[in-house]
Amino acid sequence: KYWTNDTFERDVQRKGRIVEDRFQKLAVLLTENGMPATERGRGLMRGIDVVSGDIADKITSRAFEHGLVIETSGQDGEVVKCLCPLTITDEDLLEGLDILEMCVKAVVNE
Repeated sequence: KYWTNDTFERDVQRKGRIVEDRFQKLAVLLTENGMPATERGRGLMRGIDVVSGDIADKITSRAFEHGLVIETSGQDGEVVKCLCPLTITDEDLLEGLDILEMCVKAVVNE
């Protein structure tokens, strides 16, 4: 059903660009506020390396309090990791990214 033409593939790529753009902006926000961060990944599998497992834990804990389940990864848990389902709706994707942005801003302002 999904792979009968390239419509689904293009939609997944479009959503991946949305996540990439938002994660890049969050990495810049963190870096500009003294928390070096970089965006990495591919498609809907993205992460923000915040260098510190403590910072990543603060972000993901706040996100959980607001209904967003997001994990950390990396050797020291320093990467805030996003693994969206390929079939995620735009509405759910943007809501999750908005929650994540709100949590990053809250951690920056602590």
